[in-house]
Parts: sequence; C-alpha cells; structure tokens
Amino acid sequence: MRVTEQQVFGFLVNNYQRSRSRALRLQEHLATGKQVLQPSDDPGRFHRIVGEKTTLEKVDQRLRNVSTATVRLDLADTALQGTTSTLSRIRQLAVQFASDTNGASERAVGGQEVRALLQHLLQLGNAEYDENQPVFGGTSRHGFAAGLGLSTPVTLTNAATDTLTVKVDGVTSGTIDLTGSTETLTGAELAARVQSRINADSTLAAAGKSVSVTYENTRLVIISQSEGSNSMVEVFGGSARTLLGFNGGSAGNGSATFAATVATHAASTNSGGAVISQGQVLSPSTTSYDNYAVRFTGPTTFDVLNISAPVAVTAQSANVGRVGASDAGIVDPQRITLDTYEIQFTSASQYSVRNTTTGTTLSSGNAYVSGSAIEFDGLRVVLSNGPPGVPSVGDRFTVAVAPTTVLANQAYTSGAAINVDGIRLQISDGTGTPAAGDLFHVVRQSQYTGDSASPEIEVADGQVIATTVSGGQIFSGPSVNVFDAVQGLLSALRGNFKAGIVESLGELDRALSQVSAAQGEVGALTNRLESTASALDQAKELATNTLSSFEDIDLAKTISDLTLQEYAIQAAGATLGRIFDNTLLKYLR
Repeated sequence: MRVTEQQVFGFLVNNYQRSRSRALRLQEHLATGKQVLQPSDDPGRFHRIVGEKTTLEKVDQRLRNVSTATVRLDLADTALQGTTSTLSRIRQLAVQFASDTNGASERAVGGQEVRALLQHLLQLGNAEYDENQPVFGGTSRHGFAAGLGLSTPVTLTNAATDTLTVKVDGVTSGTIDLTGSTETLTGAELAARVQSRINADSTLAAAGKSVSVTYENTRLVIISQSEGSNSMVEVFGGSARTLLGFNGGSAGNGSATFAATVATHAASTNSGGAVISQGQVLSPSTTSYDNYAVRFTGPTTFDVLNISAPVAVTAQSANVGRVGASDAGIVDPQRITLDTYEIQFTSASQYSVRNTTTGTTLSSGNAYVSGSAIEFDGLRVVLSNGPPGVPSVGDRFTVAVAPTTVLANQAYTSGAAINVDGIRLQISDGTGTPAAGDLFHVVRQSQYTGDSASPEIEVADGQVIATTVSGGQIFSGPSVNVFDAVQGLLSALRGNFKAGIVESLGELDRALSQVSAAQGEVGALTNRLESTASALDQAKELATNTLSSFEDIDLAKTISDLTLQEYAIQAAGATLGRIFDNTLLKYLR
C-alpha cells in the first residue's frame, strides 16, 4: 500500500491539532481549577458533581433559614426580657400602693406610671422583626368582631331571632338567615353555623370576602380571613344580633398583634330600644385606658362619664355604731348602674342593701362580718368595726360611684359616631329610641389578632422547627391576660380601691410566670437552632469536600500533563517542518 506525502502530512496535522486541543483544555482546567467543565468531560463524575451542588444549595438555604429564625428568636427573647422587667416594675408599684399609707391622690399618681408601662407592654407585644412581620403574631393578623358572653345552648327561631347583617373589610352583606326552623345549638355548633352562613352570602362571596368564627371564653368571635389594617369585621344588624351577643362587644383590625380594644355593653335595665355597636380604639398611644359609660338623659341627649373613679361610701350623721368603710371599689364595670345605694343595718349582725334611686331592695337579712366584702351591682364595699364597737340598728351608709363627666348634654343621632378618648362607637335605634336613664358601658380590654400557628423553617428533609412562641400563649393565656391584669390594676389605682390593687398582685404573679415559661420555650428553640446550625455547618463542610474531590483538579498532575502536551506540540511542529523541507512545495515557493 502506497503512503503518499499528503497522508503523512494529514496524519501529523491531526496529531498536532489534537495536542493543541488537549493543551487548551488543560489550560482551562488550570485556569478554573476544575477538572470537569462539561458533561462530555466525564459523564459519571459530572452527575455526582451536580448532585453535590444540589446538596450544598439545600444546606445553604437551611443555614439562611436558621439565621433568619435566630434573629426572630433573639428579638422575641429581648421583648420577653423587657416584658418581665416591665411587669416586675408594675408589681413593685402594686405592692407600694397597696399600703394604707397611700391615699387617692398618691394612687392616682401611681396610675400615671402604670398607664405608661401598659403602653410599653403593648409595644413589646406588638414587636416586629421586619416590616409587617410580627414577632408574636403567628403567621398572620386579622380583623375581628368579638361579642359579649353567651349562655349556651342558644335557640335560634325562624323569622324571630335568626338573622344577622355584617360588614367584612368594608363590604356589607345582605340579610344572613341562620335557620329555617327552630334550632338549639351549642357554642361550637353556633360558631359553625354563623361561619357557614356568612361565607355563603352572595354579596360577600362576590367581593371575595370570608370569615372564620370561633366560640371561645363563652363568646363568639368573627374573624376576617384577610390580613392587615384593612381587615375588619362589624356586626350591626339582624334579629339575632342581641341573642348572639353583638349588641355590644369589641372590634379591631389586623394592624397590630395585640389590639387595645373596648367592650361595649347595653345595661340589662335599659327600657329603650337602642342598640350599641362593637367598640373600637382608634388611637392606642394616646388613650387613657379609662372605662366609660354613656347615659341618656332623654331620648335625644346623653352624657359620657368616666367611671374609672372612686366609690364613695358615706356614713349617715345619725349613725351611733362604731363601724366605718375601710375599702370600696368597682369589681365589674359592665354592671355599674350609676345609681345611689344604701347599706342599712337591721341589727348588729345583719344588713340590707337598697337602691335608693329606684327604691328597690336588692337584698336583706345579710349576715354582717367585720372586714368582709359586701358586693352588689358591680360594686364592692368593706365595712369594719372600730375599736371597740359594733353596728347599731338603723346605721346607714350611702354608696355611689363618683364619675367624671367627659361630654355633657350631647345631641343623639341614631348611628352617629361617638368619639371619646381615642374610642369610637355608635348607638342607634333598634326596636325603639333610647329612654331616659338608659346606660351603655365602655370597658377596656385587649384582643390577640394573630393566629395560633408558628412560622416554621425546614432544617432537613421532612423536618421543621418552630421559630417563635404564639403571642396568644404568652400574653393572652393560658393563665392570665397580661394586658387585662395591668388594666385591672390601673382601674383600681384610679378608683382608690385597695382590694383591687391587692388582687392584681396575684394576677401579676401569674403573668410573670406565664412570660417566664415563654422565655424558657424561646431559649429551648434557640438552643435547638444552634445545634441545628452546627450540624448543617458540618454537613456543608462534608458536601464541600466531596464536591472538591470530584470537581477540583490535581494541580501538579495538570501542570505535568500540560507540559507534556506542550512538548508534543513542539515535536509535531518540528516534524511538520522537516516534512515541508523535503517536499517539492519548498522549491516551488
């Protein structure tokens, strides 16, 4: 077989080009430090590299998750430390002002500090770790309408007490029919019925609005499914409104984890037909946190009274026994009538209680024990024997709340907003107009607007860790509502009510224990995240080393191979030169 010069030349050129190509590839490996740049370099190794990179990406994401969760838990711990410090200071004030060395003026001054500390507690409870990302709000915050307490089961009667009208996120429903017959429902059944019928309303459904309804602490709570400051609910009409506890109650939006609210309430003794809306606090930062009452002086006028006030107990001048008032205060603001009462001793060991405004005897033949509480219509009075002495027949004590008038002789317009102390509510005609003497209470409360869920992060396939503790568990229960406990102390201080101050100590102790337990949970979560981060760091190191073993070049070997290729290129070039010298082309050139 004849081998021509062209074949030899072509063979040498191909070898030269292959050597150049291998040299270029080795230079790329040397420049990048990687031995596999594309699948064709090593298909099996390339597949392993892709797998290890995927593992590294997952580990890096989980480390970022842990970092974010750690920041959130650190903020939670800081807020809880501040809560503990604030509650401890409030408790110190309670101990201080429970002493008999303090009077009404000193306790009122103490109330100013407690009010400021209460506002600080709300700020701590509403802490955020990013814009609109609450530390204690679970995964979302929702507007709500909470009714008054119910006695269950509740009987709904078709065409009598079976309808509601609600407003959800500004959208007004049609008339919502709860039953087509007569049904008696438990609290849970009632909540389910109200929820299903509201969500079936065509107007709300067309606007994309829906609610969830719960029955908790003997009351119905209707919660908007939307979130944020525009999330809100109001129950303002329907024949079942009063039956279901919505002739009053409280409302708030989802702008804060803990909403400072007021619960409105129509007195059971009202003779008119007016109804009251759920109360809402518009400006938590400027409110005084006092309780109020709206009292109608006629069908077209009303006064607004501040009832966070002392209860005056006055001994009649004709008394001959050695008995005096040692304490008095309001124990249930929603039962206050603002009437005047009289405690009259019918013997040295018995007394009766009479409402002198209405002329009604509330109780008689009551056994008197010096220093024991006498309670009626939301008031508590403590009478004690003086040394030496006992009551005498006919001894009498006048009892009355001493409210402060905030708004006087206001013109009533059905449905018009009433604004006082950062609070808004409406009173409107229901079955009739208000009557003279009708009373509506406005009592301070707080409401958790978050949910019970806890944000979770993935730390391994199928494994998640909670990143905080529910604010409802920390501040609203299970033992005590922290904000309501402080509010109770504040009311007792402003009412110069020693027993109320003493009772608040137990509430504050439970609040401190509750917050302390939450701090322990946060600490446990933090420790778990630290351990998880350490394990993830180790996994990252292992994955990085494994990836390096598949992907990184052997530097010495790569340099040696490149040197050999360069020698091969030089040799091929020299050989080609020699062949060219022996060809006719050289002479024809």
